[in-house]
Amino acid sequence: MIDLELMRKLTEIPAVSGHEDPMIRFVRTYMEERADRVRMDKLGNLAATIDGTDPNAPSIMVLSHMDEVGLMVRRIEPNGFLRVVRIGGIEERSLLSTQVRVITGKGEVPGVVGLEAHHVRPPEKKYVIPPADKMYVDVGANSCEEVEEMGIKVGDPITYMPNFREYGNGLIMSKTMDNRAPLTVLLQALDHFSKERPKATIHFTASVLEEMNQRGPLPMARILKPDAVLNLEVCIATDTPDLAGVAADIRLGNGPAVYLYSFHGRGTLGGLFPHPGLLNQAERIAEKESIPLQREVVIGVVTETAWLQLEGEGIPSMDFGLPCRYTHCPNEVISKKDAENLLKLVLSFLESLDRDFRLVRG
Repeated sequence: MIDLELMRKLTEIPAVSGHEDPMIRFVRTYMEERADRVRMDKLGNLAATIDGTDPNAPSIMVLSHMDEVGLMVRRIEPNGFLRVVRIGGIEERSLLSTQVRVITGKGEVPGVVGLEAHHVRPPEKKYVIPPADKMYVDVGANSCEEVEEMGIKVGDPITYMPNFREYGNGLIMSKTMDNRAPLTVLLQALDHFSKERPKATIHFTASVLEEMNQRGPLPMARILKPDAVLNLEVCIATDTPDLAGVAADIRLGNGPAVYLYSFHGRGTLGGLFPHPGLLNQAERIAEKESIPLQREVVIGVVTETAWLQLEGEGIPSMDFGLPCRYTHCPNEVISKKDAENLLKLVLSFLESLDRDFRLVRG
């Protein structure tokens, strides 16, 4: 069963990309109570290693990022309002009138993203969404001095208010399901293998900076030198009216997905085709264990494996995706059943790795 209280706790911890220290502290404690050893590199990536019983079995890095999208204080206006800049691909359409919290050196300060009153908004602006750098955050202050007394400084990160809730037929809505739901799966898998030792050595890795540049875990990969990487992420559910027919048919409740193709398609080019050996093993395990497995093909999405696969002599890599609606918005939605099936798939996949597993091409 998926641990919903652990998932709730993870969603509540503020960890905007580049400011992950509260999450690092929580995850490190969790790992140290279970792993054979825990490493942290100089960027803040954490790796909890469970030594396998077979030294001839391949080692694998199981990855899930712990940071989140957010905002940063860019300027404090004389009247006490905050101007902001985006951190990561936070969805501007969902920001207006959203409750947020500023994470300061003194604690958290609640606020709201301001919005012109409907009654006086001019017609030409009725359907216009301003860019984030034109928005402002209201923290209830009347002056720059009051803002400073609250402990708020330029450069402080801002994140959504916690709002974890179960609803409907087995669904969960919350901020930061990307990527706290897959991170929950990773931590539960670590807990499982701390009690049921696997044949292969497993490095459970919680990474930083995914929402900023997606290259955060590269130093840890250089330290660990794994034979393969399995990344746990969300994937875009296309079962809503606005996305019907837009991309691969990914539905909540139909199981986790395996990424067969991901490509950013703009800016710095990057993407991943899963390694055939890993993909074949995942499909075989899913069929054997009767785990529903969806197939994701997506343009406009790139994950950390796009860069990890190029480390050293090359690292065979694969992404599992947890279907998620409304990504990077204040209320992301997943299915509890999908999370449970993802956990089952990850456990079965990792248990299957032994000395006979081969990662060769051709």
